[in-house]
Amino acid sequence: MMTISVTHKIKIPLLLFLLCIGLTSFAHSPAYAQDGGDSNDTAGNDAVYQVARELWCPLCSGVRLDACELKACEQMRQEIALRLEEGDDTEAIKEYFVDQYGPQVLGEPPREGFNWLAWITPFLALAIGAFVLLTRGRALLFSRREVPQEHTATDPNPLEAQNTYEKKLDEELNRLR
Repeated sequence: MMTISVTHKIKIPLLLFLLCIGLTSFAHSPAYAQDGGDSNDTAGNDAVYQVARELWCPLCSGVRLDACELKACEQMRQEIALRLEEGDDTEAIKEYFVDQYGPQVLGEPPREGFNWLAWITPFLALAIGAFVLLTRGRALLFSRREVPQEHTATDPNPLEAQNTYEKKLDEELNRLR
């Protein structure tokens, strides 16, 4: 009589489950997805995706064109493939997409005109912050601290000075009442 323990009953479905997950993740991997099953045109796809890495999806925020799964981005990648076949270089293709969708498709502001402010501001803020930290740190490190001096016979007793102050304060408060 053959008995199967409970642990074997659990291990077999778990192994099958993990095998299925592994196969589906392989089928959805970027290398498999970019190939698309057509191994004759991998050089063309590599060129298309290299240009697409330098462009950003105009509809999604913060998603590169090579990683976007929208139908519009797929059409844009097809347009890149057509322009590469026609012999256009990367800069010409970028200019075409900037004309079509605006400078946001480049993912960075152009380095001209008022847009220079977007490039300079972070560095300027870092420089000002470093200067402030340096001056404040130096002031804290090298500040002169007053060292309390010992009382001599000519100095008034500190308790007498405090009592005098309290008397003046009481007089002022009584006068205001």
